[in-house]
This record gives sequence, C-alpha cells and structure tokens, in this order.
Amino acid sequence: MGGAGPHAAEALSALLDAQLAAADEQVVRAHLAGCPACAAELRQVEMARSWVRGLPPVDPPFGFYERLLDTPRRRRWAAASLAAAAAASVAFMGVLPAREAPVKPAVATLIRTHAVTASVDGDPVSQLATAGVPVSFRP
Repeated sequence: MGGAGPHAAEALSALLDAQLAAADEQVVRAHLAGCPACAAELRQVEMARSWVRGLPPVDPPFGFYERLLDTPRRRRWAAASLAAAAAASVAFMGVLPAREAPVKPAVATLIRTHAVTASVDGDPVSQLATAGVPVSFRP
C-alpha cells in the first residue's frame, strides 16, 4: 500500500479505479474490514464519485475551443514575454560594473618573444611580427 500512515486513505481512489496490484488490493481490503473510519471514507468517496458522474454534461461557451487554441494570441504573448525577459537582462547587465578581464598569457610579451627568436630570413609573414609589438588591449 503506498500510504505512510496506518490508514488506507491514499489507496482508496486507486482501489476504486482498480489500479492496485493484487497484493496491495488484498492489504487495503483487509484494512477496510477492520477499520470503520477507512470504510466510511471509502463509502464517501464512492458517493462523491457517483454524484460527479451523475452530473449532466455541460456545453462550453461559444468560441471556447477557438480561444483556447488561438495560436496568434499565444505567439503575441510569447513574443511579449521574450521581449520583457530580454529587456530585464539588458537592464541587469547595465547595472553591473564593467570589468576588464586580464589576458593570459600576455599577448605583447608573446609577440616580443616571437620577434626576437623567429627566423625572419625569407619569410614575409614573420617579418610582420615586429609590427604587432605596440598592440595593447587596454582602452
């Protein structure tokens, strides 16, 4: 039985729907035979179900299904939600202080090292390495 307590309250609906395994159903029925509170609750659940099932069907109001399935309305709502989320994230990013992330390894040091150690004989690309030395990432 799935209940945590000594009563079968959680299993009553499953019992009425014939959704209990045979062993669990036997345990619940044995409990009901010895527990007048659970037996009374089972009768109340059965009565409530019969009342609900005895209600006449109700027709939905005109246009209910059309409004429910109205995709353009849903698209407009989704677009508005997305725009609001984007605006909130932009506003949040605007509040944060700007930080400059350090570059590791230092690019200027690598360029200087390359310029000193590179063989520039006959290689036009390596000869351009010294042109990159004054490059800086700071504003």
